[in-house]
Amino acid sequence: MRCGWLALAVLAAGCGGGADVDTRLEIVVPDNNIRAEGEECSGATPFRAIHRGTAFQIEDGSGAAVADGELPTGRATNADAGIDWKTERFPTVCIFDVEVDLPERARYRLVLPNTLPLEFERRLLGNDPLRLVLGG
Repeated sequence: MRCGWLALAVLAAGCGGGADVDTRLEIVVPDNNIRAEGEECSGATPFRAIHRGTAFQIEDGSGAAVADGELPTGRATNADAGIDWKTERFPTVCIFDVEVDLPERARYRLVLPNTLPLEFERRLLGNDPLRLVLGG
């Protein structure tokens, strides 16, 4: 009988059973626009479609939508923390902090307009935000 219960538990987990995963993502837009640190921002060329209010969707490994929402206001961060620019304005990236509850899955994909999807795995999610960097 134990084997039957074990098989049932594995089947339920594979079908999306289980607790939600509190997920914190840092979505990084590497546009190297000139801004002041901490300034509100949105994506510059080639990421003009990425800004506060932009709809996003998160899919599981099979492509099924498991969460969606809108991006919050972005904040500018030094594009190269190893350089002291000695000025108030310097090349930055725009970071969007997103919090979302995801069902327990092994793999996910963040979908935003006019960009390639960003794939990530459950095993990478922890206490710190997972940094996802947009590409063309």
